Amino acid sequence: MKKILNYAMFFTGIMFIACSDDKIIPPEPPEIIITNLSENGTSNCYVVTESGTYSFSSNVIGNGDAGIIDADAFHTGVSYILPASAKILWQDYYDNGTGLIDSIALDATKSKVVFRTSETFIPGNALIAVYDDNENILWSWHIWMPAVEITSLQSEMNYEIMNVNLGALTDEAANPKSYGMLYQWGRKDPFPASATLTGTTTTAGAPLYDMNGNSVAIQNSSWTDLASNNILYSIQNPAVCISNMAQYSTSGDWLEAGKSTDALWGNANGNEKDANGDYINKGTKSCYDPCPVGWRVPPADVFQNFIVPSPYNMAFDVSDFNVADIDNNGIFDINDYNYGWTFKLDENTSSYFPAAARFDGQYAMLMGSMSGVWGSYWSNTPYNAMNGTGLSPLSFQTKNYNGTDGIATMILFNGSRADAYSVRCIKE
Repeated sequence: MKKILNYAMFFTGIMFIACSDDKIIPPEPPEIIITNLSENGTSNCYVVTESGTYSFSSNVIGNGDAGIIDADAFHTGVSYILPASAKILWQDYYDNGTGLIDSIALDATKSKVVFRTSETFIPGNALIAVYDDNENILWSWHIWMPAVEITSLQSEMNYEIMNVNLGALTDEAANPKSYGMLYQWGRKDPFPASATLTGTTTTAGAPLYDMNGNSVAIQNSSWTDLASNNILYSIQNPAVCISNMAQYSTSGDWLEAGKSTDALWGNANGNEKDANGDYINKGTKSCYDPCPVGWRVPPADVFQNFIVPSPYNMAFDVSDFNVADIDNNGIFDINDYNYGWTFKLDENTSSYFPAAARFDGQYAMLMGSMSGVWGSYWSNTPYNAMNGTGLSPLSFQTKNYNGTDGIATMILFNGSRADAYSVRCIKE
């Protein structure tokens, strides 16, 4: 819903008019159209596709009460907060005095965050946080500004799958802007993938900036202690990737070993199967789900048709991958790889899945990953609570850790929850 308000706080430099009797009469402040992003529901991510002024609820965390799946597993049993201020934590574009967002504030009732984009729409991602009176972060939201329309694609697995990775700016193959953002399992806040199409084990994430164009770095928690390995810290520090180095030998989770929370993305029992080996529980959207309104993190079986059915979860021959023949030569081989695979969702529909690599859970940084050759995606499903692993419904590579050619595509693969992977949302 678009609302017209006299919202003068966002404007400066208004011309004043001198009348014939030398009285200075200020003009009426301009009318501003404010689009309410949370009118049809709240989430941890809001999509903006054109320049303008926008608002969203600042009092509701995630998707509200519906997202408190298991109160004992969450940092709070209530979904309502009372912020005192709002700021931009980071944005991934700033040039010559212009960023993605040029104004932000709470409204007079402190029930909405109101922000204005740059005058010319610039695709990108930003993170907005609200604070209490002591400058502690209460919650944060991802503002996603893609250059491509976000649509759903029907899959033979009976899911409506988003056409791009969460946070991607384009669906164009062989473009680093298709990589999207990366997420530790169960966390709502994104980390930037590489800004370059290819990378090495020393590749860093794309640059980030504050409101004034100053550089913002994604930090990592301690490698030697577990004081930060808890949910409250993750909420108060959304720009910190939490390391599991101090417990790597016992747990892959970013949460302290023994305190893993399988319900974080709304499917605590998602790894249960029936007598036929089919996954029983699909889950529901939780308040930590990073997807926009109307979307959620997928369950485990979402990409099971991406390799030819077999008793195994891995294939090494491209002819066994369910991919499109993008070079139209009638042969399925490495020439159909383009810094990612174009997998077939059904007989008539394909979608490009880029190799955006990952944040390494031990070091809590992009170091250790090779963008362009590794791709890993999260489901909402825990793999094993005891060792802190999550279930990845899709993982592929064209080189191994040593840089040697080694083609493989895996479905239903376990990964350390401290690793940050790509997310491909599905329709709720």
